[in-house]
Amino acid sequence: MNYTFNVAKREFRRIGSSKFYLFMLFLLPVSLFSFFAYVYETGVLREIPVAVCDYDNSELSRTYINFIESTGSMKILKYVQSEADIKNEFLDGNIYAAFVIPYNFEKDTKSGKPASVIIYNNTTNLITGNTVYKDALTFTKMFSGGVLLKKMRSKGITEESAMNILNAVKIDSRPLYNPNYNYLNYLIPGLVPVMLQMAIMLLTAVIISSEFSHGTFGNLLEAAGGSVWALLAGKAVPYLLINTATALLIPGLFYSFFKIDVPGSLTGAALLFILFSVSCVFSGILISTFSRNYMFTAEIALFLNTPAFIFSGFVYPFRAMPGPHVWFAQLMPFTHFIDAYLKIGVMESSVKTAFPEILALTAFALLSIVFTLSILYLRKRHFLKSETRAQDGTEEYA
Repeated sequence: MNYTFNVAKREFRRIGSSKFYLFMLFLLPVSLFSFFAYVYETGVLREIPVAVCDYDNSELSRTYINFIESTGSMKILKYVQSEADIKNEFLDGNIYAAFVIPYNFEKDTKSGKPASVIIYNNTTNLITGNTVYKDALTFTKMFSGGVLLKKMRSKGITEESAMNILNAVKIDSRPLYNPNYNYLNYLIPGLVPVMLQMAIMLLTAVIISSEFSHGTFGNLLEAAGGSVWALLAGKAVPYLLINTATALLIPGLFYSFFKIDVPGSLTGAALLFILFSVSCVFSGILISTFSRNYMFTAEIALFLNTPAFIFSGFVYPFRAMPGPHVWFAQLMPFTHFIDAYLKIGVMESSVKTAFPEILALTAFALLSIVFTLSILYLRKRHFLKSETRAQDGTEEYA
């Protein structure tokens, strides 16, 4: 226990004296989370800049334009004279979509002929593209319904009968878990843990390898009394304490500040964050034993963490991925954490339903400890043999 305490105290001193460690542990998580959360503070897209080209310039076309302006998600930035102007507006980055109302729009509509409004939609950004398409579809149906209702009433059909005809089949939409389609409620539960994972693993991935790179492994081994158990425990303690606190504090602050609901078990979600943090710490320490070059182990951690958000199934459906991608995703604690969190924290399910994911996170921590101890034992033997050979060589030379 004394040796573990010695190593832990030594590690705390290293953290306190290193700007890099302090930045990675404290400033980076807060600054990244603040930046991304602030960008998506409203949670719902508002005032997407669009352009309108009204060839018809009629009362009905102006009514349609009023529908565009009433959505809230779009703002008419420019009225252009031709479709050629629309292309320039897109290339200049001024707009994300454009509506073209054709000639004879009012005439064709009133005579019963189909009239098509062309929507040029910049789908390089899927979020804005989907929002424009979805809202345009909604208000165009409302507009068309209004036109048909007026025609029916002119033929003597009562408003109630006309509405029943127009709404012969209704869709009773019941969105689950995020009823307002709030983008912030979707983003933050995935963004916070993946940033935590990256910050934790990038830092812990160098705590052993840097000892070799800086020639201080012998000093570390001495502080641990030659025990790889004490070495691992002492190295892990500071990061477990700091990152467990961070894993609870950061989500708590951001969820409160941005009013993100946790409809499920708050206690279960908090315990899950702790388990996730522990898994990340020991996974990172395991990576740090792979090489004596701390730059190389940092690159391994970066390689594994960079695609974590995409491969986790959070952004793209997990079941739609090819086999190799699925296998790769299983190597990241975040993949298992986000599935468990959505079940416990968002879907209000019991802990039992998330048992496979909880078991996977626990296995990450335990297997990382076992493999780390094994590699540390081999590193220790090799180091002591090298030291012995060096001493024998010095004595012979003397």
